Amino acid sequence: KKSFQGPFRACHDIVKPHDFYRNCLSDLCLSDGARSILCQVLETYAATCQKRGAVVHDWRTPSGC
Repeated sequence: KKSFQGPFRACHDIVKPHDFYRNCLSDLCLSDGARSILCQVLETYAATCQKRGAVVHDWRTPSGC
């Protein structure tokens, strides 16, 4: 099993990132890679993780959001 690093590492087993990742890629392609879209998707994922009880570490600094 892969060991995930990064700010969402405690969340991956609770909220699967696949759908968020796929939607994010699609949205980024449609918006020409707009940073605001990336930040919005990460914020939604972080909120979903926290609602389900997962610890989310600082993601804004490394992602530039």
